[in-house]
Amino acid sequence: MKILAGLAVLLLLGQGAALAAPQDKPESPSLLAKRVQARYRSVQSLSADYQRASSFVSLGAQSGGRKVVGSGRLTWARPLKLRLEQDTPRQELIITGGDAAWWVRPQRKQADLYPLSQFTSGLTSLLDALGGLDSLEKDYKVQEATVKENQAAPKDSVLLALEPRQRRADLKKLLLVFAKDSLDLRGFVLYNLVGDRTAYSFSNLKINPATTPEMFAYEPPVDYRMVDHRPLPGLKGAAGK
Repeated sequence: MKILAGLAVLLLLGQGAALAAPQDKPESPSLLAKRVQARYRSVQSLSADYQRASSFVSLGAQSGGRKVVGSGRLTWARPLKLRLEQDTPRQELIITGGDAAWWVRPQRKQADLYPLSQFTSGLTSLLDALGGLDSLEKDYKVQEATVKENQAAPKDSVLLALEPRQRRADLKKLLLVFAKDSLDLRGFVLYNLVGDRTAYSFSNLKINPATTPEMFAYEPPVDYRMVDHRPLPGLKGAAGK
């Protein structure tokens, strides 16, 4: 009986130790990056509703920076196709289909055509964030997100902090936020060298939605003022044609 009682005590102690042990060891950034890359190699397009919050410390730093919020919908397809329809704070449309970008402002009845490499508003960083999900370790140094960043993330999320391997003014750090189980992209945060911050959060995410060439092309209405900012004269047709 004493032997049986002793065994029972040992079993109980063992169960207690098992319960006290951590159930889920945090995944290393390197392993998470490999899972993300494997997941997004088969992703050719995605669409989502977005909320965007930007803080520009370089504009009005003495007053704590300028903050801008916006919302809308975006559709992205490989390699550099993007259709971004902004609803707030004002209606705007951005379309890329190749090496050029349209910026359309319906309230002004104006459409501007830029070289993609010269278009601002964080578009290059946005395209890099979406297009680089299948090659993270090639383009970025993979790091662990901070405690503060993890605490601010939605429940059941996993985070990756990335630093570009090549120094660039528009992107100092990229923070990616994924759903823990599915690795669906929940959003990301872009930081530039001067400290400006832009955060995108996604809802109604669709992976590999059907897209058409017309979604990434644009022809201004006849009553719009069209301005071509490309350095060399050329056809003023739709971007990507």
